[in-house]
Amino acid sequence: MASKERTVGMIGAIVAAVALASIPLSFTGPEALRLAIIGPFLLAGPGTALILLLKPARLRKGTGFEVLPLAVAIAVSFSLASAILLSTAMLYSGFWHPSVAVSLLAVLTLVLLAGVDRRSRRTEAAR
Repeated sequence: MASKERTVGMIGAIVAAVALASIPLSFTGPEALRLAIIGPFLLAGPGTALILLLKPARLRKGTGFEVLPLAVAIAVSFSLASAILLSTAMLYSGFWHPSVAVSLLAVLTLVLLAGVDRRSRRTEAAR
C-alpha cells in the first residue's frame, strides 16, 4: 500500500515540477526547451492531475494495469480538451495570449494536485 502511495506521490511531484517549469518557459526560453517541457505538459499535465484526483476504483484496489490504457486516454483527452476550451474562450474574448493560457493550465494542474495532496493527508489522519 505504501509503494502505491509513493508512486502516486512521485507522479504528482513530476507533474507539478513540469507545470511549474512551464510557467516561466511559456513566456521566454530556448525554443527546444520550451517544446520539450510545454509540449508534454499540454498533452498530459492537467489530465494526469485529474486522474490522480479521481483515483479510479481499480487503481485503488491495485489492479491498475488493467485500466492503465483507459487512464492514459482520459488524461490525454482531458488535457487536450481543457487546452482547446481555454484557447476557444481566449479567441472569442479577443484575449489571445498563448503564454497566459499555458500558465492558466499550469495553475489548474497545481490546484488539482493540491486536492490530491489534501485528500491523501486527510486519509492518513483518519488511519
